Amino acid sequence: MIKLIATDMDGTLLDSEGKLPDNFLNIIEMLSDKGIKFVVASGRPYTNLKKVFKPVYKELDYICDNGAFVVEKSTVSDINIINKELVRDIIKTTSNKSNIAILLCGTKSMYHLPCSDELMEEINKYYVDKMELEDLLSVEDDIFKISICDLSGAKENSYPEFDDKYGDGLSVVVSGKVWIDITNKDVNKGNALEKIQKALNISYEETMVFGDFYNDVEMLQKAYYSFVMENANEDMKQYGNFVAKSNHENGVVHAIENYVLKEIS
Repeated sequence: MIKLIATDMDGTLLDSEGKLPDNFLNIIEMLSDKGIKFVVASGRPYTNLKKVFKPVYKELDYICDNGAFVVEKSTVSDINIINKELVRDIIKTTSNKSNIAILLCGTKSMYHLPCSDELMEEINKYYVDKMELEDLLSVEDDIFKISICDLSGAKENSYPEFDDKYGDGLSVVVSGKVWIDITNKDVNKGNALEKIQKALNISYEETMVFGDFYNDVEMLQKAYYSFVMENANEDMKQYGNFVAKSNHENGVVHAIENYVLKEIS
């Protein structure tokens, strides 16, 4: 019996306009009534996710910022802070690059430099509470994730350079078509999910996971019922035991209805 469900957001649960399926809050209530834990696992920050799930957000657990910031039972249970000197070095690396924005995610706020309208539009999709500064080196905060928005294409353009320079000491992952996320080594959705599984004594066989992108790989490996979305890149399909319908077809809802709710109705 499935006891825990974890899902990615963008390209997975949300449609192309960033909206939840129409009946999804009802699905959450049904799962809660059956004692099934529901975990939101995203590269998005907690402030954004709370707004998406506003009517029921206190009922859920959250693996935020690709595992760097975890909230369980409305309480922050884990924050993984990056070494300040590494943060400063990454800021300097991005200083001379065009068409790129760097965002520092800290315990007090999120910080970015002035940037183009196009970059700002992309940042605003995911980050609500943030500060625009003229100098990121002046930030006095504990940083747990560095996000880089690259409008030229994250995987092809900036990822190889950042992974080559920082990949030995940090986790550098492509989290979207124009996004790279940098966190401490071994910080990922999968390790965060495993901690929740152990705390609740929930097994691999009792876990269902949905994902569509490279920052979901480790999480997909923590569940027998691992679903990669039909709309995912073809090279992602190898990481799931099942393929769900696309996010445009409410694939997450369809799989939950067929593999979970039918079994317990």
